[in-house]
Amino acid sequence: MLLYRHAGDAVCSFLDIEITKTMKKVILTIVGLAATVCVNGQNSLQTIDSLVTQLYNEHELSGNILIADHGHVIYQRSLGYADAGRKILNNQSNSFQIASVSKTFTSVAILQLLEKGKLKLDDPVSKYLSDFPFDQITIRGLLSHTSGLNDYQVFQAPYRANPNKIYTNADIIPAIKNDRQAILAKPGEIWSYSNIGFSLLAMIVERISGISFPDYLDKFILKPAGMTHTYISSSLKPSHDKDSTLNYDFVNYDPGRLKNVDSIPGDKVGFVILRGVYGCNNIVSTTEDMLRFDQALYTSKLLRSSTLKQAFVPEKLNGGKPDVGKWNDGTTVFYGLGWGILCDTSMGQVVYHTGGMPGASTVFIRNISHDQTIIVLDNVTHYNVRVAGFNMLRLLNNQSLHNYKLPLARLFAEDLIHKRTDYALAHFNELKSDTAHYYLDEGEMNSLGYAMLNDSHASEALEVIRLNTILFPASWNTYDSYADMLAKAGKKEEAIMMYKKAVQMNPKDDDGKQALKQLTAN
Repeated sequence: MLLYRHAGDAVCSFLDIEITKTMKKVILTIVGLAATVCVNGQNSLQTIDSLVTQLYNEHELSGNILIADHGHVIYQRSLGYADAGRKILNNQSNSFQIASVSKTFTSVAILQLLEKGKLKLDDPVSKYLSDFPFDQITIRGLLSHTSGLNDYQVFQAPYRANPNKIYTNADIIPAIKNDRQAILAKPGEIWSYSNIGFSLLAMIVERISGISFPDYLDKFILKPAGMTHTYISSSLKPSHDKDSTLNYDFVNYDPGRLKNVDSIPGDKVGFVILRGVYGCNNIVSTTEDMLRFDQALYTSKLLRSSTLKQAFVPEKLNGGKPDVGKWNDGTTVFYGLGWGILCDTSMGQVVYHTGGMPGASTVFIRNISHDQTIIVLDNVTHYNVRVAGFNMLRLLNNQSLHNYKLPLARLFAEDLIHKRTDYALAHFNELKSDTAHYYLDEGEMNSLGYAMLNDSHASEALEVIRLNTILFPASWNTYDSYADMLAKAGKKEEAIMMYKKAVQMNPKDDDGKQALKQLTAN
């Protein structure tokens, strides 16, 4: 099945960078650029600008960029289109969907209530949301993604039953109650990214404050910080801001080709749910407003420093140690209370959050030891924004850039579309052993296959999903997806075999059971 993966937000291993056939040139350029970095700050900014230009030319970066030192803007640049159809270019006044960077605002709201004595971090969620069914899950667990709660997957069944419904925060607890897989693990056992956890936090803010979450943000965060161009926009409350950008998805196997996210066909469960909830996403802002937020966090306008520091402490699991995430470029990270934290402190203490949803890729980086700020807001689903942002920070601090592994799945898909099947498989087999430069991810292969199917490349999509079963034979979902593709291709007998295997491997695969029942009944 197509399981929605919130790639943007993944703070440890979730945001993988976009690969095109020309990406090798980008890497070579980055390596060359790194060699030119010198201690002179102006040279660092020139090198950053060269890096930005190269990434834009290779269709790997768009939107607005702002870099500040002690609150003073030292670099700004706008790239790409705010409205591609009308050829309207981005400019510094444009506002962007900041996606999961919104979680930092939810964290501040919860900590404000903590500071006022309205809650405790180790309070059970059910103390404030009486219909929440798991008494052992705490506010701290939601803030740190250690609650064991699943993500948007809890909406798979209700979405299929009613795909025209706009899902909101009010739908989250009923969906959790009706999902047998709503809990992945006991609280504190694992780190598992959960957007719905932050929506529950927004509901707690509403319950305690007695006002809506958007009104709370406006009164207690946005106005005190001087953020006059920031607000929540959702499907139920769409914005009418003339400066807001349109959102575009890239086509993995066709570099430079964009699609407005509203026009993308197929199963849009992730998009539908992402656009209707808040607390986890859907804040719209500008780079300059985000800098105001950054600077306000250094003062007592929003929180006392002693309170905020709690958010920047790595949260420990039950074994007494924090979870350590590792990105494809080798960077290791912790997660605190609504903030990611770099393990490496050679540049100082660096906290951050990334964001990603259809048509938005963002990164907000704060080097709180040196009051340095990197903000990148992109209105295209570019998966390299995190890497680009942190390489800007490294250049600013005269450090060498990090290389990263390239997703082989997308190169395979591009070869399928633009070459032929035999070439794609031969090229794949040639590169798959080069694990120093390429990586394979089951979820990415799965999502890519469905994206190709929805883009009228059914035969190529089937090749991608078929290969996924070979690469990841221990995953029930690869067989479930393969069965789904086979059924859509009219290959009933083969689909039945694959559904049987998926259900055998995962007896909780209710969607597979239902599909199997329908296929065998005909």
